Amino acid sequence: RLYPPVGSAAERQRYKEEFGAELRRYKELCADMDGINQRLARLGRQLDREPEGSARYQALAEEYNHLKDVKRSPEYQEKKQESQTLRNKLFHIKRMVSDYDKL
Repeated sequence: RLYPPVGSAAERQRYKEEFGAELRRYKELCADMDGINQRLARLGRQLDREPEGSARYQALAEEYNHLKDVKRSPEYQEKKQESQTLRNKLFHIKRMVSDYDKL
């Protein structure tokens, strides 16, 4: 509703500019979340190789559990929701511009 079909070249340009700004934010959010997910995966693999009960295992497990807590935090969940909203918005804007370009 905020982005009805594009009706003019000026409106198309405005959509493209907004798309660019929103895409930058989307990429930032994804990079933050991807970093946490990659670190969790790496820690999980390291934990699998360590003997349970060792000092190294305990240190890795603490960091792993901390990152799991981060993923459950309201801040992370807000980032996740914002990234999903932005993804949908970007898809819609792109479709509106593409439809205009076809005309």
